[in-house]
Formats: sequence, C-alpha cells, structure tokens
Amino acid sequence: MVMATGDAPAETDVPEFVKSLQDAWDKVDDKYAVGSLVVASVIALWGSTGLISAIDRLPLIPGVLELIGIGYTGWFAYKNLVFKPE
Repeated sequence: MVMATGDAPAETDVPEFVKSLQDAWDKVDDKYAVGSLVVASVIALWGSTGLISAIDRLPLIPGVLELIGIGYTGWFAYKNLVFKPE
C-alpha cells in the first residue's frame, strides 16, 4: 500500500455563491417538494425546446411567425410609442 507523506490535504475555498446556496437549501422545510419542482421544471424546459425545434422545422411556420412578430412589433410601436395616449 502506498501512502502520501507530507502536508494534510489543502482545503478549498468555497465561493460565496455556493455558501449562500447551501444556507438557502438548509432553510428549506420541504426538500422533496422543491426537488420535485426542479425536476418538473427541467422536464418542461426540455419538452418546450423540443416543441419549438419541431415547429421550427416546418417549412412555412417560421416565416409566418416572423411576420406575425414584425406586425405585432409595428402595431405596438404605433399604438404605444409613436402616438402616446394622453
């Protein structure tokens, strides 16, 4: 068996962000519910990115959605920015 000699292992400094995250996690009463919400959020994010990429692959839909976005931006600017209601 080989053993290292010398100094004890150096302690790493934990960043302040990690410490505050650990403190916040320790204050949580229902860790199971928070963990479930995190997992559900990750699954929802993954599913929504899949849905958006599937819509983006359709031949006509991205162009139509772009036109709708440009039209809505123009309407919003005309209605709220150009002629400000008094």
